[in-house]
Amino acid sequence: MSDHESQELSPLTRRQGAALIFDAVSVFSRIHRRISLSQINTFLHVATHEGLTVAQLAELCGISGAVMSRHLGDLGAYNRRREPGLGLVAMVQQIHGDRRERRVVLTDKGVAFARQVAAAMRGGGPMANSIRRRRNHEPWSPAETGGTP
Repeated sequence: MSDHESQELSPLTRRQGAALIFDAVSVFSRIHRRISLSQINTFLHVATHEGLTVAQLAELCGISGAVMSRHLGDLGAYNRRREPGLGLVAMVQQIHGDRRERRVVLTDKGVAFARQVAAAMRGGGPMANSIRRRRNHEPWSPAETGGTP
């Protein structure tokens, strides 16, 4: 068996992986039906690197500081149009050091939301549960997957 063949995933493993991603993205789409992949990426970076500056996050995500600021506004209390944002992140000023420097952290709502995403990635979402049931020959419930078997 070649290295490439040993690295191929079985159809079941591919379906399980796709189900985990689907469930995690579904968590994001429930909070905002038109959330962009870049905003999801920004949220996940804040959740895993809490306390970085806007510039550090922008560099980590490979986007400009201006784009990062827009994403953080959309994910924060107010977006760039001064409309209510998602309330998942906040920018806080450090007590000591450069008073202009703001650090990005998750709000309480953001922490709870990150836990929902993590639960979906651990296989706790409806699509993953549906695949698990099929694998175990358990009955399928259309309510769990929004009608998708």
